Amino acid sequence: MMLMPAKVVGEDKVKKQPSFVKPWLGLKYLFKKPVTIKIPDEKIEPAPKYRGFHTLDWKKCIGCNFCGQICPARAIEMTWIEVNGKLEKRPHPKIDYGRCTFCQFCVDVCPTGALGFIESYILTTTGKEEELQLFDWVPLPPDKFKELQDEYGDWRFPIERIEFNKETKEVTYYLRNGETFKFKIVGYGLKPPKPPSKPQQEKKEG
Repeated sequence: MMLMPAKVVGEDKVKKQPSFVKPWLGLKYLFKKPVTIKIPDEKIEPAPKYRGFHTLDWKKCIGCNFCGQICPARAIEMTWIEVNGKLEKRPHPKIDYGRCTFCQFCVDVCPTGALGFIESYILTTTGKEEELQLFDWVPLPPDKFKELQDEYGDWRFPIERIEFNKETKEVTYYLRNGETFKFKIVGYGLKPPKPPSKPQQEKKEG
């Protein structure tokens, strides 16, 4: 069976019916309530189990990178972290919300249930360079995130500001309740970072 190629009709051959009524139909929407809301001043209660921001149980995470492999947007980067001077045994996922589509495939594939999500969904900034760091983070543990969500109840991101010291590699999360959450980023990828090489002592002249 042969398929005939489709023909595209020229616009000049399409008969258009003039209408004097249609241009005025839009006026009815002037008297209806807007569908959109003014974020962050207004909020909508999310549906139960709404796919919002991620949470991460740092103790359960085994650094398998299943989340990074399944992510269709390539929004996850495995990150080696040092807490209180001690290197975590496995890398943890860092999520870029500039790329994330909130499909939550990463949560579904996590073998230990370390990666989860919470209903909070509001993250706004004024566009300043330092504020954009909020969109790229290693998620907070679920208990701390839920504690902040229950305290404020406005479904907003739990962190007001993130500082990254390029020299010391220290990251500081300034939480909404005034607390701070600190750690160091010491490398990326699945392989552990190499320890810093010790400076060689100069040979003494004999």
